[in-house]
Amino acid sequence: MTDTKNKDLFYKKLGIDLIAAASAAFTVSPFIAIVDRSIIENTSGRNKLGTALKNGFIGLLTKPHRLIRSPSFLLVFGVYFSTYATANTIETIGERLEKDSQTPKFIGTTVANMTTCIFKDRAFTRMFGTVAPKGLPLASYGLFVARDALTIGASFNMPDTVASEFKRRGLILDDDRAINAAQVLCPAVVQLVSCPLHLFGLDYYNRPHVPLTSRVGLISKLYFKTTITRIARIAPAFGIGGIGNRIVKERGNEFIQTIGGVVPHTS
Repeated sequence: MTDTKNKDLFYKKLGIDLIAAASAAFTVSPFIAIVDRSIIENTSGRNKLGTALKNGFIGLLTKPHRLIRSPSFLLVFGVYFSTYATANTIETIGERLEKDSQTPKFIGTTVANMTTCIFKDRAFTRMFGTVAPKGLPLASYGLFVARDALTIGASFNMPDTVASEFKRRGLILDDDRAINAAQVLCPAVVQLVSCPLHLFGLDYYNRPHVPLTSRVGLISKLYFKTTITRIARIAPAFGIGGIGNRIVKERGNEFIQTIGGVVPHTS
């Protein structure tokens, strides 16, 4: 009987994991879809960054239903739903097995985010670039993989460590405030390093045969405003979205434990 109740609670927790992932992904995807499209249009020379952002947010405010039905929204939603769902379920399985989930979570979320994000970036680059649709160069794939690995590590593995450091140093003593601050700060700061990887990956697609000096010159020109934009983008993606995902997951688990009773796991 105890084992049956434990299994039932486990399956309910997995359901909460998916609900939390879907709610977080749906919340952040409109903003991210607009920013990602704007960065690609700016990098390819199709549109200025400010103009593209302005047009995107005007469309979101005046015709949100069109954005939510668009391929760009669905692609972004798929990326963040799969990423959050993978992280959540690995945590729950680790808890069930009484195993540390940090390494499996990093590997699992990196694979999930990488595969879906590269598919999304390939589609966005083909949809919103200036050159005729073509295959993504291997250099772009490699740069996008490195970019995503940095982002995942900063978003799912580093916040707990940074939050503990905040408390140890007396900077933020409250547990919730410390983890929320770390959840926003870590993925934002890593953009200082990952943004050039993103820009190089896009430029290899748009201008595959230019010399390295030309490529470095363009990236240097675009670095500051693109990094600021990506920091603003990553705040909802893995900061605010991460907080929302964690809150829905925690509150949902508290709810199902309250209505179903907490049964200690026995191995």
